[in-house]
Amino acid sequence: MGKTEELFKNPTAEYRGKPFWSWNGKLEKSELLRQIEVFRQMGMGGYFCHSRIGLETEYLGNEWFDLINSCAEKGASLGMETWLYDEDRWPSGIAGGMVTKHRENRMKFLRMTVLESCEDTDRTDAVAVFAVNLDGLSFSGKERISSGSQAGGRTVLKFTVEDMVREDSCNGYTYLDTMKREATECFIKETHEKYREHCGKHFGKEILGIFTDEPHRGAIMAGFGNSNPDSEYLLPFTDKLFDEFESAYGYDLRDFLPELYLWKDGEKVSPVKWQYMELTERLFLENFLAPIHDWCRKNNMRFTEHLLHEDSLTAQTTMIGSIMRAYEYMDVPGVDVLTEHNYCFWIVKQLQSAARQLGKNKMLSELYGVTGWQFDFESHKSVGDWQALFGINVRCHHLSWYTMEGEAKRDYPASIFYQSPWWKEYKYVEDYFSRLGVMLNQGAPVCDLLIVNPIESVTSQVSVKSFNGLGASAPEIVSMEQKYADLFHWLAGERIDFDYGDEEMMGRLSSVGKDAEGNPVFNVGHASYRTILVGNMETMRETTLKALQKFEEAGGKVIFAGEAPKFVNAVASEAPAQLAAQSIRIDYAQKPIVETVKSLIRPVVQVTDASGNDMKNVFGQVRQDGDRYYVVLMSMDRGRKFDSVTVTLPFAGEVTLW
Repeated sequence: MGKTEELFKNPTAEYRGKPFWSWNGKLEKSELLRQIEVFRQMGMGGYFCHSRIGLETEYLGNEWFDLINSCAEKGASLGMETWLYDEDRWPSGIAGGMVTKHRENRMKFLRMTVLESCEDTDRTDAVAVFAVNLDGLSFSGKERISSGSQAGGRTVLKFTVEDMVREDSCNGYTYLDTMKREATECFIKETHEKYREHCGKHFGKEILGIFTDEPHRGAIMAGFGNSNPDSEYLLPFTDKLFDEFESAYGYDLRDFLPELYLWKDGEKVSPVKWQYMELTERLFLENFLAPIHDWCRKNNMRFTEHLLHEDSLTAQTTMIGSIMRAYEYMDVPGVDVLTEHNYCFWIVKQLQSAARQLGKNKMLSELYGVTGWQFDFESHKSVGDWQALFGINVRCHHLSWYTMEGEAKRDYPASIFYQSPWWKEYKYVEDYFSRLGVMLNQGAPVCDLLIVNPIESVTSQVSVKSFNGLGASAPEIVSMEQKYADLFHWLAGERIDFDYGDEEMMGRLSSVGKDAEGNPVFNVGHASYRTILVGNMETMRETTLKALQKFEEAGGKVIFAGEAPKFVNAVASEAPAQLAAQSIRIDYAQKPIVETVKSLIRPVVQVTDASGNDMKNVFGQVRQDGDRYYVVLMSMDRGRKFDSVTVTLPFAGEVTLW
């Protein structure tokens, strides 16, 4: 038996689940150590020590650190991994309120107020005031007016800055200004440095890393993450925003504030919106994620996390921007898949794409949250299956309770732990998933297709009323979301593997080369592709346009599905259409996309039912390790059983069923 076969038979702790271990009562050392033994019997490979509602022991007090050290030592003695969690509940960044009790660290927003006239308008707190002709969301005739000026019958737009409203969920304070480096440094001082002081001897050995949960840069006109009234008129703000914007783009954003919220002369796509969204994401990445990642690297700790709200292009836009870019700052990048029937497959596919391109072989999912006590093993398998198929190999179960006392029993049940009668049998579940993790970590993916991710076509046209909570309400964005989902299903249903390409990452990490047979390939970091698909985009970056031109000039295949983007860097341009005219042009529809892609990539696995019909509800992944291929196929149809299925593999050699 080879090493791979042996590892498949007996997966090690790194492939086994690591639940959120809810520290939610009066903690006793003997009970904590007993519970670690329970985790081991359940087939787990470790745990995240996670402060939750109901905690009676002082968070980050001396006893807390003593218990962390004892658990790390106990876990190591059993071959299990101990991981930290960096917050009192969530989202990460405030150290239970110790950071944001200082007002300068609190999240801030820029508000637009619409007034009928400027007579009686108090402007002492205004960042800027404008008079415009307003028709719905479209404005024209913009004039910035000063104190004492008249609006001349036009609508007045007043812009002010305000703090996030204080909330109980933040222990009476607010969330963090995650675009401000000094605020993040305060968080690191109050949390990470205290762990280093008290537990540092275990870093990189008994304690492997630390989890950051649901950070974000503030909601874009969406009302999530804050309780401020009329939140559809709010945008995230930080003290240095205007200076940073002028440094990056060469003009004063204050002169163009109406364009952030509304449509200038009826045009929905705006370079001002695109630049603001790009800047706020960059400030979040550079001033929150990067410092924590740097601290982890310096202290021999692995950094893992998931960001707030990933389910759609819209959800990502409202809270972060392009989530794919954030994975560059994580050693173990992660996602959160809530509820039992969440079939947003592209959440994990985006993560898998970035991980392949960045050369990261560990991917985390916080899964099973917000399910219930009725959630049985079939459900555990079904929810975990498709995530494992697309690369999840660090399973972070939500949730394993220290105690069920008091309010703790209502913390998004059910407890995946000793309180459930089936806990002794749970090892069957973990053995299954850890073996999948081993198999899908061998060799390299057989993946020839890159899809340019269209999220910047959403971020460049945000406006008041674009979103309904975390969903899209603007018809053009609703249409984009449907096309995005359709394309995933069309390709996955044919077992055509693909990756998404983030435009900013492509601008830094891409190059054109040749494969071993001399065929042109488009490289993004560690990954290489034979074909690029462009579709469902209103705007593209100039760097993307130039990269595609270079690839096509080298003989590479570029497909334009549907209309070519009409904008470059959110400015009207004919250049994408000109490139499309030289490329492969097809309709944005299932048959032309599938048939065209199949003609340009290596053959795919075929799956048919007893009647010879192609089974589009079977997804798959193929990996190549030398002359060996690993093929994993899964039915996405929980409600049907298939007695006879034919699988046709495009490879020569012997077949072994594992």
